[in-house]
Formats: sequence, C-alpha cells, structure tokens
Amino acid sequence: MSEEKADLLSSPYGEVAYETFRELDRAFVDKSSVIKTLDDKKTPRYPVLLRPRRFGKSTFIRMLKCFYDISFKDKYDEIFSGKDIYKENLPSHNTYHVINFDFSKVSAQSRAAMLNSFFSAVANGIDNFKRRYPDFAFDYQNLDKSDSVTLFNNFASAYSDYAKANLSSEDSANRKHGRLYVMIDEYDNFANQILSKDVNLFRSITGDSGFLKEFYAAIKAAAADSDCIAKTFITGVSSVSLDSLTSGFNISRNVTSRACFNEYAGFTEAELAKLIPQLVDVKQMGISADDIIARMKPVYDGYCFSQEAKQTVFNSSMCLYYLDEMQIKGRLLPPENYMDPASDHDGSKLQQLFEIAEDGLADEIIETYLGGDRFLVKELAENINLNKNTKYNRMQLLSMLYYLGYLTIDTNPASNDKLPLKIPNLFMSKLFAQCTADMRLKPSKVFTDSVLDISALQNLNDDIAPFAASCTEFLGGIFTSQVLTHMSEMALNLTLYTKLDSMRGVAVEMQKSLRVVGDGEKFADLVITVNEDKKNECAYLIELKYAAKTEASESRIQSLIKEASDQVLKYKSALEFRNRQVKAYSMVFAGSNCVHCQLQNQQSFPQHL
Repeated sequence: MSEEKADLLSSPYGEVAYETFRELDRAFVDKSSVIKTLDDKKTPRYPVLLRPRRFGKSTFIRMLKCFYDISFKDKYDEIFSGKDIYKENLPSHNTYHVINFDFSKVSAQSRAAMLNSFFSAVANGIDNFKRRYPDFAFDYQNLDKSDSVTLFNNFASAYSDYAKANLSSEDSANRKHGRLYVMIDEYDNFANQILSKDVNLFRSITGDSGFLKEFYAAIKAAAADSDCIAKTFITGVSSVSLDSLTSGFNISRNVTSRACFNEYAGFTEAELAKLIPQLVDVKQMGISADDIIARMKPVYDGYCFSQEAKQTVFNSSMCLYYLDEMQIKGRLLPPENYMDPASDHDGSKLQQLFEIAEDGLADEIIETYLGGDRFLVKELAENINLNKNTKYNRMQLLSMLYYLGYLTIDTNPASNDKLPLKIPNLFMSKLFAQCTADMRLKPSKVFTDSVLDISALQNLNDDIAPFAASCTEFLGGIFTSQVLTHMSEMALNLTLYTKLDSMRGVAVEMQKSLRVVGDGEKFADLVITVNEDKKNECAYLIELKYAAKTEASESRIQSLIKEASDQVLKYKSALEFRNRQVKAYSMVFAGSNCVHCQLQNQQSFPQHL
C-alpha cells in the first residue's frame, strides 16, 4: 500500500450539469462520441432512445444541449476540448436553438395535478430558453395552466417568427429545416407511475383523445414548419406510452435496439477502468481498478440492449454510488451491500407489473426464473398500448421487464430464432427472489406454520442432522401443497433462505459474495450466523446441491457431494471468513429430501432417501 494520497476528483453521482463537471473537478465518462452517430445522415432526425432508470440519460441530454445549443458556443472549447467529439470538429456544434423538457417531476397524484405539473414542466423549458435568449419575447401568463398543448403551439409559433428575424439570410438559404432542437427527458416517467396507481387515468391520458397524443401531435406540426423544429431527441424508460408519442408524433423512430447506441448510457469496463482511479485511491488501498471491476461486475454489469452488441454495460448510477462510498470509506466494499437508494428498484415494483398481466403469466415468469432458464420472446413490443388490451400479454410483459432493466438481451442466439432475455446480474436476481418470496412463499399457511429446527446451530453443534431433517419435512410440505411447483436448486435455496430469514436467533445471507484468494469472487448459497457480534459468534457456511428424484442415482448423488464439498471448502478460505469461527457443510437434496449433510473434514451425518 502507498503512503502517498492521490488527488481524487469529485463524484458526479446525482449530478447532471455536464457543463460544470470540469469547473467543479468532477470525474466523468466521455460519451460524446455518440454525437457523431446522432449527426450521421443515416440516423433518424427524431430518435427515441429508451433505457432503464438511473442509467445516465439526463446527463447525456445535458451534454447534447451543451454541444448543439447556440448559447453555449463561447464555452465549446472549455466544455469539449480533449473529449472524443472535439477531435471530429463537427460543423453542427452550437448551431441550434435547444429547448429541453424534463418530465421526471410531473405529478402522478391525480389528473388535475398531472395536467398542471406537465404544464409547469413545459413552461420551465420555455423559461430556460428565454433566459438563454433574452431577445426571444413570449408571454404565456394568460394561458390556462393545465393546457400544455396550447402553450407549446404558441411557443412554436413565436419561435418561427423569432427564427425568421434572427437567423442570417445565408443560413436561411442553405437550410431545409428550422434550427429548433427539442430534447425531452423521461417522456414516460409520470405515465408509468400513473399506470401503477390508476389504470383508468392512464388510459384517458394516453388514448386517442388523450392530451399526450395531442401534445406530441403539436411537436409533429412544428416539425413540419420549415422555420421551426429541425430535430428532436427523446428519452424514457419503457414503450408503455410510446403509442401516444408515435401516434401523435408518427415521424419519430424508436432506435433503442440499434447496436450503435448500446453503450450510449451505462458504463463499459473500459470506461470504468479510466473512471475508477479518478475516484478511488487504488494505490493506497493496494488494489487495482481491475480488482474493483471484478467485484462490481456480477452485481452491476450484464445489460445489453442490442442483439448485435459486442459488450455489456454496467448500471452507471449504481457504479457511481458504490465508488462514492469507497472514496468516503477508503476501503474495498462488497458491492451487493451498496445499492443506489435512488434506483427505485425493489420486489414490489416487479409485483406491480405482474398484477396487470394476463392470468398465469406471473407464474410462468417465476417458474422460468426458478428453473434458471432464459425468457424467449418473438420480439420486443415497441408500442405497448393498454388502451387496446386491459392487461399485459406475454410479449408486452417480457418487454416491460426488459425496458425497466429486470431482464436484458442475451446475445447467445436461441435455436428457434426467438429473442432470448435473461436476468442481467445478481442485484436483479435478488429482486426476482424477493418478489417470488412475497408472492408465493410468505402468503402460504404451510410456509408460515412450518418450523426449522435450528437448535443445533444455536448450540454450535457440529452435528446438524436435526436441522437437515427439519429441512426435508419443511420442503416436502412446500412442494406437496404446490406453494412452489418447480423444484430446482434456486427454488431450494430461496425457500430455505426465506424461512430462515423469518426466524429469530439467526442471521442469514443468500448468495453471499466471497473473495477467494487465487480464485476470484464466489457466491455462497447460505451463510447462517448465530450469536452475532458475540464472542461465540459462528457462521454455518452451507453449499446446497439438488437432483430431481428421477435423476438421483447413486453416481449422481456422489458427484454432487464431491462438487458441494470442494466448493464449500474453497469458500471457507475466503477473506471474509478470516479470524472467524466457520463451520462448512455440504448438503445434497434428492427432490425435497436431504440425503447428505456433512461437516467438511469431520464426521458425516447421513440422511435417509
């Protein structure tokens, strides 16, 4: 470890003011090369790019504003020198009047609150435009404060007059389109919130006569005006409101799944390798950026947004929050314990999606998850219209899970030409586990009434046969009563974890991250701690293996025993267990029956088939 402290930069976590990053010594990831793709003539002039929440979309829009807006022309060198796009010397920089609307704060509490706050969001964009262009005269004080369509129409008309008067005659002669660039951030945020609370209100605002369609129709009309809108750029999370956007603004194009935009939001490994030394004193900690990336990868990485993409991306907000905490605490931290509190991801949100899906679909998704299988869909639903369907069908539900980040594209093709989706990382896998526990296990009387015998663990016994026997009885009840219909290693692990987590006297962790010297990061099935934070604290480290009863031959069981034994001994050597009392066990199940439970290097406690 180095005694000399590094001169670190400030974290950009939670910051979107791109133009101030250098001034305030904030670290940043350079995404400016994407601008060249947006400028390409082959790219639609009215693109829509969707990504999950907290992926850096707002910062990207702020960067576009700095690059394209005329009012930032004097700061162009200051903001962009040294960045990828600066080398391209594109003639389009600072040649547009940019107006941006941020709909992330639009209220979902009621129809009136939604209409008024949507008006305010449009008005805020106009006010910001007026501050950057003081000679642009426009007064909306006498308008109905719930009529955002009229507000935008009047603004577009005023801008057309302004453009004719202020753009040079040479510029006017050489262009086919106006110079207004409309940027919209979080186009669907409030609609998604309304959908989870009031389906009827959602349908009224997104239907054929809904104000959303009228608002985007107004943008289309302004784009048809040769003196008004030249380009648009729209971001959001899902396609659940895209039907309103594309019906009203039917010249827009959803480019979400194009490979050229795969990395426009989120961080690649290469980008993290440059970012980490700016935020973390790796020399003083005696680690490398690659060491940190290896810890982060299973938890934050895995997102892919195009079948043709060459690499996956990390959730950028999760990474920044984690690195910010590392900078504060000055040591390597377990990423699974540091989830961005603003990510707004939890099992209840997943359950809300299942509640507005067709009957049986939630069960199908859960069974696929428990089986460790991929989710196959013919294609992603680009426009999800719940005005035509009362509930999500299978394609729509899987598409929503993809858009919201619960699932992602698996670039390994399926054998039947369908699009394979998978759970991207450990964080999202744990949300599926939480949702499964909340929907299937905890409501069951069989689950709540059953008891696991943890007395041997509490007494620090080596022989935990009573615990193993109670697991057999408990799991038999769960699967006989069809609380869970699909038995698998994941189902086994989740069921035991959820039950232990509900009991007093033990602290339990599932898929605990462990650092094994010379073998990288591993994940233990169950770690059950008794007498926590006391002198006689002890961790019971358990590696579970499962075979279906029809496949539980003697040779298969022996193979699983060896596999579990080798793994648990390796896990016991992890850095996290140094100077701790740890008892390591291999447990093998044939169906719901525990047929092997052994303390490694100690006496075996056989169970009965």
